[in-house]
Amino acid sequence: MSLSMTSAEMPSDAPEICRSILTTTLHLRRGENLIIEAWTHMLPWANTLVLEARRLGIRTTLLYEDDATYWRSIEGAKAADVGRMPDPELGAIGKADGYVFFWGPEDRPKLRALPKEQYAALTSYNSRWYEAAEKAHLRGCRIELAQATEPAAVFYGVSAAAWQAGLLDASRVDLAAIARDGARLAGRLRKGKHVKIHHANGTDLELNLAGAKPVVDDGVIDREDVRTGNNMTTFPGGAVYVAVDEKFAVGHVNANRTSFPTKGALSGGRWSFAENHLAEFAYDSGGERFQEAYDAAGPGKDRPGFFSVGLNPKIRVAPGLEDFERGTILVGVGSNTAFGGKNRVGFQSWLALSGGHVEVDGKTVVADGEIL
Repeated sequence: MSLSMTSAEMPSDAPEICRSILTTTLHLRRGENLIIEAWTHMLPWANTLVLEARRLGIRTTLLYEDDATYWRSIEGAKAADVGRMPDPELGAIGKADGYVFFWGPEDRPKLRALPKEQYAALTSYNSRWYEAAEKAHLRGCRIELAQATEPAAVFYGVSAAAWQAGLLDASRVDLAAIARDGARLAGRLRKGKHVKIHHANGTDLELNLAGAKPVVDDGVIDREDVRTGNNMTTFPGGAVYVAVDEKFAVGHVNANRTSFPTKGALSGGRWSFAENHLAEFAYDSGGERFQEAYDAAGPGKDRPGFFSVGLNPKIRVAPGLEDFERGTILVGVGSNTAFGGKNRVGFQSWLALSGGHVEVDGKTVVADGEIL
């Protein structure tokens, strides 16, 4: 299945999925205002979302970016001009209630491979956009199906068809149930002090929690999310993340799931912590990419950063959402400010472990990959 599809090639339940985004994820109501941002390869989905929004009485604006024109703009215009957010869009955000973002361009690996300075200029609008969205109490979501393109699948070495099919299945799950699981697990982590993670593959790791408020990315934006500024979610959801004490880590973690950072896939990762920092690491494949980024990073790159637990029962092969597979544990090093931590180093990496066991203050919360 190609994402650059005609309306006739859309899954038969696309309207139902779009209504779930509008009503369950964003809680949009008749008379409210929605902005949809889409690129060429996701235009059939965006048009379906427009139609369903209008059927629900939601006032809709579609912002469209043409892939071919975007790449030609990069070649013929200043990156800073291409990456500057227009004032009318900024004004529209201030008056909108909801926002749906279909990732683009279609070849995101090509975008990320641009020179660092050029990429930074092209995406310089980001901070201004999020500031405006939070100020406007916008309820928004990013559609992960838009990331599952043929160029990205080739880059990560996965099947595009399996990736897309899995995301569609994950988009059909009961988001309310995921949100309930996320809230219960977040409550345990919020009060917890000490975490033990182990697995029959040799993983045996201890971390301390630092009192940070867990971040729940469950595919639903509720009033509490808006109040706290956690007003952009992922569709489909979800996972629970929490920053850990950057000054304590003991033991080993051995991945049994591939990680998919922006520079390429990393498989068979093995980390050992000693004296509260990452002391040794090795990979079966992709290790040179980790090594290059690690060597270039500054102080704090080797400190424990966060851990997370996945909530979605249908996620399996999904680059960028390996942390969403239900019961999968992510252990991260480096930057953790996005999850309530204090480490601002410009480096972050993680290992993914499925089928593991997690204890918080001696109480089991995940057993053999099942959330209790």
